Amino acid sequence: MGSEKSFKIDARALGEVKTKAIMRLIPTDMDRKTVERAVEVVKERVTGAAERAGVQVRVEVEGSVAKDTWIGTDRDVDMFIIFPRGTTKDALKGIGIELAKAGSGGTWKLAYAEHPYVEASVEGCIVDIVPSVEAAEGDTLTTTVDRTPLHTKYIKRVLNGKGKDEVRMLKQFMKGIEVYGAELRIGGFSGYLCELLVVKFRTLEGAITAAAGWGERAVVDVMGHYEGDLALEAFDSPLVVIDPVDRRRNVAAAVTDRSYSSFVSACRRFIKDPSIDFFFHEHKVPTEEGLLEAIREGGSDYMAVVTGCPRVPSDILWGEVKRSLSKITKLLAQNGFPVKDSAAWTDEKEKVVIMLELDRAEVGAAVLHDGPRVALAAEEERFIGKYLTSKQVVAGPYIRGDRWYVELRRRYRTAKEAIEGEFPKIKFSEDVDAQIRKGFIVLLNQEMTAIAGSEEFRSELWKFLKKRPVWLK
Repeated sequence: MGSEKSFKIDARALGEVKTKAIMRLIPTDMDRKTVERAVEVVKERVTGAAERAGVQVRVEVEGSVAKDTWIGTDRDVDMFIIFPRGTTKDALKGIGIELAKAGSGGTWKLAYAEHPYVEASVEGCIVDIVPSVEAAEGDTLTTTVDRTPLHTKYIKRVLNGKGKDEVRMLKQFMKGIEVYGAELRIGGFSGYLCELLVVKFRTLEGAITAAAGWGERAVVDVMGHYEGDLALEAFDSPLVVIDPVDRRRNVAAAVTDRSYSSFVSACRRFIKDPSIDFFFHEHKVPTEEGLLEAIREGGSDYMAVVTGCPRVPSDILWGEVKRSLSKITKLLAQNGFPVKDSAAWTDEKEKVVIMLELDRAEVGAAVLHDGPRVALAAEEERFIGKYLTSKQVVAGPYIRGDRWYVELRRRYRTAKEAIEGEFPKIKFSEDVDAQIRKGFIVLLNQEMTAIAGSEEFRSELWKFLKKRPVWLK
């Protein structure tokens, strides 16, 4: 389901951009040695711990490092502890995690996908150490991560050396336009998804020109598992990319409408004017005065709700934060403060910040409430009976045109009062609710700069205020 327009990139301009980009992306000998050392250390630790525990496992490198599609500056390594078939989830959570902790060397933190795994810093690399169970294509999986080694084998089989560099460039393009990463915080394109796009379209420009022609929804089915529109009927997401090793799985399930649309639009813009800026751009951190000026010029009221950060794994945290954001926007709308835009930020350690843009943060004392048309006698009687003696009525009931109206006293005059008054009634997640009960603050407009000490938050607040995508110039 794509558009009819065809797209063509200027070959010379594209060649210059790709040459500049790949020079910054290919891992150096030092990068490779660093990663190899981390892999060796983790393998030795896990293997030794498994022997001492009398457990039979296989330790393998998976992901982009195993497939050699990684970017030199990204020293992130996926290490899988593969247990024999028949191993239970409980065993993975028990002895599996103990072996993963042993692989870390002592400094680790638990993270979660379908089940827990260990994240550790080893020899200058960030290593995810993941317990899993042996699986082959078509097997009923014990956990969803069990198919990851199958992904590794598939990509190594179909992707050649040139294709690997094309993947590196597509990944960096995704990073540059801020849609790379399947984690909930981003809702974007995973590394495996980028690899499949290159498998399908052969080159960076092939993937970009294809995406530029995508419509409201698109399907990529490398193996041809589905005919016609059956894939669109089977999966409910803007982009459907069928997993070559499991036809029941959409590799692009994490891609949000916003990430999908951003990628499509950025591809069209890149075709029009190829530039290295799509891949790498300078992140300017705004000053406090710059933020104040943006708030003054914004033409809206801006509000931040700040509370403590629950100590839970990242994806769980972001799921709870996003659900909280939805409840807060609904609360404000119900109390006469419709939200024009909203976003959330957290340092995942100390602070959660909900950012809200409102038409106005303060309203008049009364709100107009429509009643029935006079022609509807029964409804008219109920309306008059309800409001004739109500203490909430400021004016009316009265007739204007052919309809009854009444003006009711608002419960809250300001959005801040609505937040402070209604928060105790909202059913937040247990983790977020615990932080809110410890305390929260509401900041309006210029007050928001009081929490702008972090460069990361200042950048996020700037994006929220200015809104323009980094790639749109």
